[in-house]
Amino acid sequence: MLEIVKYVKARYLTEKGQDLVEYALLLAFVVAVGAIIVGSDTSISKSVSSIFTKAQTVLSNAAK
Repeated sequence: MLEIVKYVKARYLTEKGQDLVEYALLLAFVVAVGAIIVGSDTSISKSVSSIFTKAQTVLSNAAK
């Protein structure tokens, strides 16, 4: 049990663990911004949807 506690301390309570927290916070921020863009009924979400639709059309036509 003591070895597990030492491992957890070494893994998550050092500066190396800080990088993991920073990446998690950055990922949470990106997901939140993406959810706001997709969830809202603004012109941004319509534009993004239009771009992906056009890209899908181009790719499906290129595959034929």
